[in-house]
Amino acid sequence: MKIFKLFGMLLIAATIFSSCKKEDEGTPNQITKTYEYSQILRGSKNINGTITDLPILTLANIIGEDAAKNFKSAEMQIASCYIVIDGLDQITAPDGAATLKNFTVQVGSHPAIVLGDCKVQPQLQNEFGSEVAQSTTKFINIITDIFTDLTSGSKSAQIKVSFTPNVDISAANNLRIKIVIGGTYHYVVYD
Repeated sequence: MKIFKLFGMLLIAATIFSSCKKEDEGTPNQITKTYEYSQILRGSKNINGTITDLPILTLANIIGEDAAKNFKSAEMQIASCYIVIDGLDQITAPDGAATLKNFTVQVGSHPAIVLGDCKVQPQLQNEFGSEVAQSTTKFINIITDIFTDLTSGSKSAQIKVSFTPNVDISAANNLRIKIVIGGTYHYVVYD
């Protein structure tokens, strides 16, 4: 009789343990998504300023609250990643062409990356074009820093931008930085 009671208790414990284990495991899921982070830039003529009040980008912005809460891992899809400075072609300076000198982006505590001078029609090696999707190494390094911060630690990225414009730029000018991030995100769905 004692053996039956002991066997019954072991069977109940094994059933509870196995059902809890299945609940804890959840169902693996993944989503491949391209997300655009777009923010307005502003600056004062011939003053090097840093824009530090851009909204923090979070993993939840990209894949949703539930998926971010149950996030496991991710892979960046480099072919879908780029940065565009949009709207510079609509701004005129006294000498004709608006320029953003020493355009620099810093993500969180990562080192700042100097991209060079942003112009509508770049001519020199240290210049890059506005209105064009940029995906050279420097630009991809910025997106890699963002992706790293989004998929680790606090799952958020603080982006700072600095440059020296040759003309005053207000929010009404609608000058934007657009950062496009492609990735495959793995998470667990619980029933």
